[in-house]
Amino acid sequence: MPSKFRIRNVFKPLVNALAKLLIKIRVTPNLATIMMLIISFLGFISLVVLQNLLLFSIFVFFTGIMDGCDGAIARLTNKNSVFGRFFDSIMDRISEFFIFLGLLIYSWNQFLWNLIDVKLIIYISFIASIMVSYCRSRAEVFFKGDYDIGLMARSERLFYIFVTMLLAHFYGYVNEFLVIFMWLVIGTFLFRVIKIYNQIKQQAINSRKKENF
Repeated sequence: MPSKFRIRNVFKPLVNALAKLLIKIRVTPNLATIMMLIISFLGFISLVVLQNLLLFSIFVFFTGIMDGCDGAIARLTNKNSVFGRFFDSIMDRISEFFIFLGLLIYSWNQFLWNLIDVKLIIYISFIASIMVSYCRSRAEVFFKGDYDIGLMARSERLFYIFVTMLLAHFYGYVNEFLVIFMWLVIGTFLFRVIKIYNQIKQQAINSRKKENF
């Protein structure tokens, strides 16, 4: 069962309104996905070239909004497709790569508390983020249902980066925000692994019971 509390539910009215506007100018679901990727790349540029956390956070926010628009456009226009879902998944991973790469380059010579290389924190965060999404996709191959479980799904990760980098632009503490992010994403990954493991274990128990009958 997917988690009930998702940040995308808060922004659903905004996403649907924007999707309807994009439909009027003949934007397709796949084009909306490409627009999302371009916005994430602009976020990368704003951080690496301009060193501007404010612009970066704004682009991350709109990456998240556009990430919901492609699916909304597909539903509103009845253009859901297997390729569209596959394409969206691939572009999601690439957009996250741009965002994390931007953070990596921005924090290249930074150390948390003069001890921990921030590059390591970002490496771990990126891998954990990818594994959170991978756990869901693999679980849905083996089991029916939606495995969008745990605190830091994609929309929550993007929203966290948006809010914290916006705050960091004015008050600092970039490295502290990033290490908190790392532990939240690791926690979500472990939570998904444990939940899926328990389901596999329960399935094995149920299978043995059926064999005994």
